Amino acid sequence: MNSTTVRESIYQVGGLKGDHCRDRIEHTLSHLTGITGVNVDLNRKQVAVRYDSAVISDGYIEETLQTLGYSIQG
Repeated sequence: MNSTTVRESIYQVGGLKGDHCRDRIEHTLSHLTGITGVNVDLNRKQVAVRYDSAVISDGYIEETLQTLGYSIQG
């Protein structure tokens, strides 16, 4: 992993309802190649993802969240 390709994106996510949502998102995203960290803030309805942009795109991360049934706000 090249430090110049490491990024962090914060997504405003609709549909977060509790611990089960947080666990599902963290589990799914953390198993994707290129993702090095996931933090779900239920109070702010945000998902912060640290990833290697040379391996995975932010668009793919958004698509994965939407596939799980969550909406991306803004």
